[in-house]
Amino acid sequence: MRVHELHAATVHAPLALLPTAAAVDLVAAVTGNDSHARLGRTLWWIGAGGGLLAGLTGAAASREIRADDERTEDMIWLHGVGNAALVAGALGIASWRSTRGPSVLISTLGLLASAASLYTAYLGGEMVYERGVGVNAMPRYLRSGVGNSPRILSAQAPRAFVRDALSGLAWLFRRAGEVARGRHPIARTSFGLVPAVTEKHAGNNV
Repeated sequence: MRVHELHAATVHAPLALLPTAAAVDLVAAVTGNDSHARLGRTLWWIGAGGGLLAGLTGAAASREIRADDERTEDMIWLHGVGNAALVAGALGIASWRSTRGPSVLISTLGLLASAASLYTAYLGGEMVYERGVGVNAMPRYLRSGVGNSPRILSAQAPRAFVRDALSGLAWLFRRAGEVARGRHPIARTSFGLVPAVTEKHAGNNV
């Protein structure tokens, strides 16, 4: 197992735990059940912590995979910035729940955010299964696959993880600034909503 594969190994926990936390909180808010309220509070913190870990592993993976074409790199950014917003929201709700009881409104917002995470998960699947990002066995002449990702149990892994996670976070926010200032618009095809055949024809017309 290599360092960039840690993201795939850690991302499922928050995808399952955060909607569960919101659902448990919703039940607790409606019924007034104290044990459900305590369980919901605990699940929010575990889910938010899992999301933070998945985000850090994703940031590291973004620097270790190979995606030379701009559309795919923009898709990686959309995937990352969307998940960063969701993790920030989860941490905010977990902090709010540390001092307050469950709320129907907050629980509903949590469920809606969890539904939005299905889109970022879809982008992740598109990058891997449609574009071959992070797939080590991709032919070398293709512009995707894996760059430099050491094995997890190697001596280089801890340093590579910290270095690439920090570099990935810096890239995520730097690109966000470029998008906000209009210096780097995101291509419509990067949202993953254009069929592959249509996208290939669009690329040929550029």
